[in-house]
Parts: sequence; C-alpha cells; structure tokens
Amino acid sequence: MATVSIDIDDQVKAHFNKFIEEHGTNIDSNDVKEALEKVREVRNSINDGYVIDQVGCLQMMLSMVEDQTWVIEDSNKEKINATIKYFIDDNDVIPDHIPGIGYVDDCIVIDGTMDAVEDEMMEYKDFCRARLVYAKNGPFSLEEWAEIKDQEAVSRARNRRFRKSKRKRGW
Repeated sequence: MATVSIDIDDQVKAHFNKFIEEHGTNIDSNDVKEALEKVREVRNSINDGYVIDQVGCLQMMLSMVEDQTWVIEDSNKEKINATIKYFIDDNDVIPDHIPGIGYVDDCIVIDGTMDAVEDEMMEYKDFCRARLVYAKNGPFSLEEWAEIKDQEAVSRARNRRFRKSKRKRGW
C-alpha cells in the first residue's frame, strides 16, 4: 500500500488564515446547503475513515450554524465560514475529483478548524443533549440550558459529597 506524506508549512497556514480573513462571519445559507449536499455525496462515495470522520465534524459545524437558538462566537464563525467555503470549492489546493487524495486538503482544513472551535463544539453538543432530554427536541432557550447546567452542577456536587460521606462511614 502506498502512503502519502503531507507537510503543512507556515505558508499554507498563512494562506488559510488569509482565506479566513477574506470571508468574514457572514455565512451564506446557500453555501450551507451546498456543503450539506456535498457531505452526503462524500459519505456515499468515499470509504476512507479519516475523510468520513472529518466530514462528520463538518456536518456538526453545519448543524451548529443552522441552529436558530445557538449563537456562535464571531471568531469561530469566521473559521467555520471559511471552512465551508473551502469545502464547497471543488478546485481548491487539491481538486476534489482526484481519486484517493482529493479531499485530503479539505480534511486538513476541517481538522484545523475543529481544533480551533472544539470548546464551543463541546458546549453545543451539551446544549443539544440537554435540549433532547429536557425539551424532547422542542423549543429550548440558552437561558433554560444555563439553568439546567447549574442544576446539574449542584446535583453532581451533592452526589460527590454523599459518596464521600458514605466512604467515611464505611458503607
């Protein structure tokens, strides 16, 4: 089996950072639709686990963008917007139609964006979990989520104290 080694140097990073600056925070809904369609195409035509995993991460970012309740931080919105635009561009650094390697550059961009927005993505996943559990995926505000997070934190602290006291008593 042949292997490909890719070195991401400072020049490539600078190129993508410039790409981020040029596209700003205004995410076009048509770009999101195009990216979702391309995600479906990739999932149906590519068998590479790394590509599928990275496309799944992009799909999560797209869900966050489409969520009417969630408010994305502007610095993250810039990165996500640039990633969407890069992903839907078929003629990027490595054209997508090249078998075997066409999506490598897209995956590298997605991976870099995930590193940058990971904290917010984890918060969003927690928000979605709470919305599913407490609102049965219905209307659910950020304020309701904050209240639930506070209640869960108090409950966890209470449970830790209870377990600790049980150990002291030898139960």
